[in-house]
Amino acid sequence: MGNTGDFQLKPLSLKDLKKVLKWRNSNRIKSSMYTDHHITWEEHYQWFKNVSKDSRRIVWLLYHQNQPLGLVNFSDIDKGNSRCYWGFYIGEETAPKGSGTIMAILALNKIFNEVGLHKVCSEVIHTNSGSIHYHKKLGFEPEGKFVDHVWKDGQFLDVIPMALFKEKWGEVKKQLIKDLGGG
Repeated sequence: MGNTGDFQLKPLSLKDLKKVLKWRNSNRIKSSMYTDHHITWEEHYQWFKNVSKDSRRIVWLLYHQNQPLGLVNFSDIDKGNSRCYWGFYIGEETAPKGSGTIMAILALNKIFNEVGLHKVCSEVIHTNSGSIHYHKKLGFEPEGKFVDHVWKDGQFLDVIPMALFKEKWGEVKKQLIKDLGGG
């Protein structure tokens, strides 16, 4: 997997947009998203302009040895209620093993410790068992079910809302680092 110090999060910038659009339009990524249409450059650029000026959003790219690998997006940041939503993906299919876990460790540390939030929420389409497993590994717990919540592939699909709290993250993070060989 490599040294975790070789990984870092950097804010999304204009120079990264073409790479991110390629990732986002790949079947592997868009099949897990609420919206799975082909995103045009104009639509993508408008999204970037919107998130760049939105104080309730943070978008970072995960880099490994100066190569972008994936994206993590925190949205609906509500400092009054100390919570937000997140979404993420590893765009590069050749990313080193463990990159997704490292991205989560770096991003969740920042959102809990630097931004100071109490709760991170997620919504996972029920057919995405890989993402449900990943969230549980990170300490997220299901908080119910949104029945027939999204229309994809000619059918309504349920969505599982999940949440991770800062206190639990402190416990889970230690095990994740140990599992990665860091302690």
